[in-house]
Amino acid sequence: MIACSMATQGLTQGPELSPVPVTKSDKVIPAYHLVHAVLDVAIPRGASKDKILRGTGIFDDSLTMDTRISAKQCIALLSNVRSQCQGNDVSFLIGKSLGGVWLREDIAHIKDSQNLEQAIEVLSAIRWESIPLVSFKRFVLQDKYIWVLQDTMGCEKRGSHKLWPFIAQLYLSMLVALLKQWTGTRLPLGFTIDSDRPRNVQDFETYLGLRVTFNAPLMSITLPKSCMTIPFPFADDKTGDALGETERGLAYQQPQTLLQTSREATSNLSLLDYVRSKTLREPQKGLADLAESLGCSTATLKRKLSDHNYTYRGLSEEARRQQAIVLLALRKLNNEQSASQMAFSDLPNFRRAIKRLTGLTPSELRAR
Repeated sequence: MIACSMATQGLTQGPELSPVPVTKSDKVIPAYHLVHAVLDVAIPRGASKDKILRGTGIFDDSLTMDTRISAKQCIALLSNVRSQCQGNDVSFLIGKSLGGVWLREDIAHIKDSQNLEQAIEVLSAIRWESIPLVSFKRFVLQDKYIWVLQDTMGCEKRGSHKLWPFIAQLYLSMLVALLKQWTGTRLPLGFTIDSDRPRNVQDFETYLGLRVTFNAPLMSITLPKSCMTIPFPFADDKTGDALGETERGLAYQQPQTLLQTSREATSNLSLLDYVRSKTLREPQKGLADLAESLGCSTATLKRKLSDHNYTYRGLSEEARRQQAIVLLALRKLNNEQSASQMAFSDLPNFRRAIKRLTGLTPSELRAR
């Protein structure tokens, strides 16, 4: 059995049965709301439905609420949108539509959560229904959290023009729209963008807010820790007099029900997420060990990663680079602390590795 091939198959690791990471070809993404949000934005911007859906394997006349598509189809759809539509704000508009007009019912129920901590947990658990092409790695920085965006399905190198910024902007805009609905206000979100300041900076400010920094080492979201536990305004609706005891119980259980259902269904990790995680947790192990943990050959794993526009070395170095930036540039740890967390046994090797991964020395990173 090639364990990497299907998201719904399990992989035996010792006595436990763990879900297999989701790949680019697995059909786990609900299509109905996404396609309609895309068409609602794209058609008024000069695109035709036929050209938007061409080559995607998505057929509008057979689209139902139960239709699932793969990340490969989703990427093809958004690639068509990017090439066919006029305007630099298309990605932001699609995200806003997904977070408002074409909001899925299960995502809408997240507003019943107690606070943002629980809401984010639920949203992450149903990630294939909500944010399938991006993963967010959370770090603690003193009095705030930072979520670093990661390409979860190999969008980065598609075609001559990278699609990743378009996809990242789409989901950042969607998150801003969702958070405003859940909290009833605009949170003090900060954004860092790992590219030069664009000409359409006003679009970033319109859809993301004024706290946007460009030319950063990582693409990320920051938020004060204190915002995570503020009670949601809709959480009190569960105890209203209009609801009977049974209805109140069902409403209260809704976020937890979503969590449990998702955890039983499929893996919450993509193949790329899995490789990044294993690289950081077990840096002494290599490609052959990783393939064994997935129940497939090294050749099969190489091919799977190639399908996602990555190599094992490129992906592992990306994960290590991100770790170095967080430890040194953001958390400002000293060399000894950073070397220990990155599993380096001596400082000269650590300094050489940081320079190779980031182009900067540890002291230069801390000075950023």
